[in-house]
Amino acid sequence: MLDGITYTSTAQINFDLLTYMIGSYHYNWHEQIELIWLLKGTVEANVDGRRYTMHENDLVLINTNCGHATFALSSECIAMRLHITPAFLLDQGVDLDHGAFQLNSVKRPQHHDYDLIRQILAQLSLGLQHHHISQFDMNALYFRLTSILLHDFFDTTAKISNQPQRRQGSLSRVITYINKTYDQNITLDTAAKVSHYSTAYLSRIFKAELGVNFYEYLTRCRLQHAVFALEDPETKIADIALNNGFKEVKSFNLMFKKHFGQTPSAYRNHLSLSARPQIDQFKQPLSTQQETWLTNRLTEWMDVTAVDQLSACDTCGYREHFAEYQALKSKVDQLKLLLNH
Repeated sequence: MLDGITYTSTAQINFDLLTYMIGSYHYNWHEQIELIWLLKGTVEANVDGRRYTMHENDLVLINTNCGHATFALSSECIAMRLHITPAFLLDQGVDLDHGAFQLNSVKRPQHHDYDLIRQILAQLSLGLQHHHISQFDMNALYFRLTSILLHDFFDTTAKISNQPQRRQGSLSRVITYINKTYDQNITLDTAAKVSHYSTAYLSRIFKAELGVNFYEYLTRCRLQHAVFALEDPETKIADIALNNGFKEVKSFNLMFKKHFGQTPSAYRNHLSLSARPQIDQFKQPLSTQQETWLTNRLTEWMDVTAVDQLSACDTCGYREHFAEYQALKSKVDQLKLLLNH
């Protein structure tokens, strides 16, 4: 008689799903993997300094610890975002140290999974709102979604500079110090004195625990506050730079361009040309009318039969023409730059 094999799993499922209004840039980063579905409007998404114009139903997935922001280009922009904790995937034996998720429907307009992803997100959202789905079914939907993301959008050959956070606690004193004094002259040496660690050890554990190095974290904190300050047209950009810890305007411009793909003055012009009532209402609750619209929209997606869209990797012909289009677009952009100069 053969003995049976017992399998035991203790997966802890927890995720954060939010539907909200998008306004001006609110720069942030976190260890959670973030999936954004634009339900309504036109939005500029910024991910690690690369800018993408998202339209209705576009999907973008942001890897752990990647700096990102969104900016409304039209009125009433509504988005849904799902936070997936890396710990959930790590507990399932997924190696997140080698590779990165690559899901961006702006860069890759067609994929046979897109409609299915939207449908699952709609089911999860309505299930949380109206409690008409059992806990078992909610867990099954979440496992199905993360399975799709892993099998079809995780590239093990992709390089990622920001690693998942491994542990917490030992840097709390330093993080508090940076968050309070980001506008002052902070160095690795001064932070080491606060933490009572050597500079070499602090530098090493900073990357290990937060996924970014010390100076990158400090720069992001400063930019996070500078973006808010740019919304006031009366404040000079030079003053914003100095008031947020940058020694000179040049370094502020360089870091802003690196993280947002444009200069502070260009971003400010963007603000002045795009008057929006929700500019300072980031992640505010939806109105009753918007909630009704959302419920109807998500209900429609629950009943949609997923369209078997062609993927760039499913057909050589599509891949070839899409590559030609991207190359031509790049040349046109280069010509525009030359003409502007």
